[in-house]
Amino acid sequence: MPHLPAFHDYAHGITCIDTELIRPGLAACYLIQHEGMAGFVDTGVNSSVPGLLQVLEHKRIPRENVAWVMPTHVHLDHAGGAGLLLQELPAARLLIHPRGARHMIDPTQLSAGATAVYGKQAFQRMYGELVPVAESRISIAEEGFVLDFNGRSLRFLDTPGHARHHYCIHDAMSAGLFTGDTFGASYPELNTASQRFIFPPTTPIQFDPDAWAVSLQRLMGLQPERIYVTHYGKHENPAPLYQQLLDCLQEYVALAAAHAASSDRVAALQAALLQSSINRILATGSTLGSTLDSDTIGQVLDGDMRLNAQGLDYWLNQA
Repeated sequence: MPHLPAFHDYAHGITCIDTELIRPGLAACYLIQHEGMAGFVDTGVNSSVPGLLQVLEHKRIPRENVAWVMPTHVHLDHAGGAGLLLQELPAARLLIHPRGARHMIDPTQLSAGATAVYGKQAFQRMYGELVPVAESRISIAEEGFVLDFNGRSLRFLDTPGHARHHYCIHDAMSAGLFTGDTFGASYPELNTASQRFIFPPTTPIQFDPDAWAVSLQRLMGLQPERIYVTHYGKHENPAPLYQQLLDCLQEYVALAAAHAASSDRVAALQAALLQSSINRILATGSTLGSTLDSDTIGQVLDGDMRLNAQGLDYWLNQA
């Protein structure tokens, strides 16, 4: 019998589904249901697709009721499975940022870029062969576009900083935002009931701290009550997370400048970013009685901080 991934139903017809990339609780996508219409925000990777279809079957949602597949941006943990998923959804269209459409039609550059970051074997293991999306099935979400989701209003906002092909979605019904990577990453293992740890994923290659800060300010201007992040899950009361992200962006820029002349800049940045994260979590945990230790934190965040270091290194090279 096909495998049913972990999922969690929230209010307002929103379901968070674990896309099972690398480990549980690393990456999610979201299923939205409203008045008989369904859609996915982000898709995970090719290996995520059978699980997404199994969730539809579990919920007795006919595949033809899925009208939209909406990757927040074209990084493969968010959009790598889009082409394969669309093959299984006969009525669905892909709704994509204008800068991302060409990469979904011809994913050659996406494959090459991810292979350069991860290596050929790791790329194949995580992502497999990317499936192109026919241009006839693609719609473009320009800045400010409002999708009528069967009477539910979804507004799309251009939010560069993490990537220039990134949008976020404001869902008026839930007073929430689907934020992809723009509102950071926050893993369940590192959070407590009263405190959230969040950081900006500065993965290669389009990190822009000034644009990112503006994007975050725009999102907070909508006065969201909650955010739905790909990494990972729903977070209420975004204001403290917003301040954490702004502070962290400033710190990342300072660390990049401090290690710009290092002989092995990526390694130096990775170590500095990881230590900064450990320090932040332990400082908070000491006041909340957390049992997290440096080794556990390092195991969770080491891969992310390696990618963040590569992104900062690329940014420094473009300065």
